Amino acid sequence: MLIYKFGGSVLKDAGGIRRMAGMVRRAGRPLVVVVSAFGKTTSVLEKIAALTWKVDDMHVPDEAEPLIRELKTYHEGIVTELFKDSRYRHAALQKLENLFQELDKVVKSTNLPPFEQWHDRIASFGERFSSAVIFSFLKPGFPDIVHTDIRRIIITDQHFGGATVLWDMTAMHVKQAFSSAGGLFLTQGYIAGTQKKEPTTLGREGSDYTAAILGSILQAEKVVLWKDVPGVMNADPKICPDAVHLPGISYQEAAEMAFFGAKVIHPKTIKPLRNKHIPLVVRGLHTPDNAGTTIWDFEEMVRHVPVYIRKERQILLSVFPRDYSFVLNQHLEDLFGLFREWRFNISLVQISAISVSFCIDDPGENFMERVKELQEIFEVYFNRDAELLTFRHYTEEMMRDKLKDCLTFVSQRTRLTAQFVIKRVGRE
Repeated sequence: MLIYKFGGSVLKDAGGIRRMAGMVRRAGRPLVVVVSAFGKTTSVLEKIAALTWKVDDMHVPDEAEPLIRELKTYHEGIVTELFKDSRYRHAALQKLENLFQELDKVVKSTNLPPFEQWHDRIASFGERFSSAVIFSFLKPGFPDIVHTDIRRIIITDQHFGGATVLWDMTAMHVKQAFSSAGGLFLTQGYIAGTQKKEPTTLGREGSDYTAAILGSILQAEKVVLWKDVPGVMNADPKICPDAVHLPGISYQEAAEMAFFGAKVIHPKTIKPLRNKHIPLVVRGLHTPDNAGTTIWDFEEMVRHVPVYIRKERQILLSVFPRDYSFVLNQHLEDLFGLFREWRFNISLVQISAISVSFCIDDPGENFMERVKELQEIFEVYFNRDAELLTFRHYTEEMMRDKLKDCLTFVSQRTRLTAQFVIKRVGRE
């Protein structure tokens, strides 16, 4: 069993979909193909979700209507370029039309759930759009292909926006759905569903995690993530032109890099594969002859290759008990409980006697509501638009270079890792 996952950045146009079909043709069987939403579709759907929530009539807000039209035009454009045979093109366009009509009904609904649940209802359409188009394109050349709705296979709890997988129930469904010995299966990444068949999502960029879930349960030979980069690099080549390719890294190293913000791997991807000792391979669809990067039971990454990770849109949040009680003894467990409930993603913690600071991903519009809740108990200070810089196997020279023109709020070092919460000088 092989698991191939294709990201939205490589499926953003007809050319990328044709390259994907070539990889499917060359691959062995059985094969499960996991696809993301095309391009930036999920980001647009998230904007639509934010604009349409709490609307109390059947009218879609003026700001949301052009975004929906934009998405529809974009997907129809891919179909028009992709299909030369008018019969197949018409069938694919009809599938899209049906899905967009369904989206229209959802956004006009007046019985609105909490925002996170509403977000997942809207955001889940991206992968449904892409899988419908790709299935229509692959079916003539691969008559045995089966289109499987992952919302009925991966079952989660009701923590919308970043749901937790119910593994026993999911394993049963996965083994039933992907049981054919020589089969070819197409399904969606990122999305899942509750026992009541309400759509959920696995967290931003969660399609990698979908592939890992399926690979772990199906005891796959390997899981391959097809990206727009040739593999894992020691830094983002967009900000470090001298970044180098890492041909092989350990599960531990990959987990550290993903947790601290390396965008090429979703943070939850490593654990289910490490538990079954299944290799994870990151390869570039534009450079298919390149071996990419293999993540496996390697002893350790070569120490002389330093790794630099830059994580933007961070908040440094500091709290002080009003009664000057010791944070560690009386408050830390409560704070972590609240942050877990609020789905705050914590990247760094620094503790003193009567204060604790957290570096967290910016949760967006509900952050100030959470601050007000904290202010009922604590003095609260925060800095938005911060960055977290992480150096693995660091060198002093590399850190000096990357910390130029930066205001440092927090710094921490261990034997292998140095981290800095900073703000760029000159930014407001």
